[in-house]
This record gives sequence, C-alpha cells and structure tokens, in this order.
Amino acid sequence: MNPIDNAQRVEEFYTLLLSDFESVKEKYIAEDFVWENPLPESIPFGGRYEGVDGLLQYLGELMAAIEMSPLHLTDLIGNGSVVAAVGIEEDTLVKSTGKRYTMPFVHVLRFDDDGKVCHVREYNDTRDMVAAFSA
Repeated sequence: MNPIDNAQRVEEFYTLLLSDFESVKEKYIAEDFVWENPLPESIPFGGRYEGVDGLLQYLGELMAAIEMSPLHLTDLIGNGSVVAAVGIEEDTLVKSTGKRYTMPFVHVLRFDDDGKVCHVREYNDTRDMVAAFSA
C-alpha cells in the first residue's frame, strides 16, 4: 500500500469507527488487531485491547465515560504501512463530573499487507483530560 492510500484509509477508519462499526470491522480491522492507549489510572478506559472484541470493549468503556465530538485530524503523515494521525479532541464531556476537556493527540496506525489496521497506539496530552475526570 502506498502512504497516500493509507492516509486516506485513516480518515475513513475514524469516520466509520463511531458511526458504522460493522463496516469498519469488515473493511479495516485486521485479525491480529491491537489498540493501545496508555492513560493515567484515573481514566477508566486506558490500556491494551486486542481483536474485534477488545476494540468493542474499548469503545464501550470510552462511550460509558465520555461524550466525544468528532476528532479533528489536522495532519496525516504516511510512511509506507505507518500513518501518524495528528489532531485534537475538542469539547469532550466527562459524564461522571460534567466537566469538559480539549486534548491534542497523535495516533500511530500500522497497516498490514491487506490494507487493514493491525495496530493503533495513542499518544495523548492528558493534562486537561485528567483535570476533567477529577471530581
């Protein structure tokens, strides 16, 4: 896959991820899929999630804890099978506290030879997120 194709796949992957899980599962999730989001302990959905079931668990924990606006991707940087998605999560509501936060992020996605995402690793600026989760 060329880097431009994979960058375009990232945009559709994120669009479908929260709106049409069946399509994203069929089109973009590799059999050996892993999502890693290391977060401070005060955030209930950090960790490593494997496979489709793990991704469903992650999304369920995420949606139980927060109300997220669509992600704003500002840059997609591709190098072969790896794409870095740079962006910002804005005006996210923490359900347990009623507080909102904005968080810059970089997600690194790896694609397999079939053009499916096999690994996502999040790098988040969690300062405001942690404050919003504090009572």
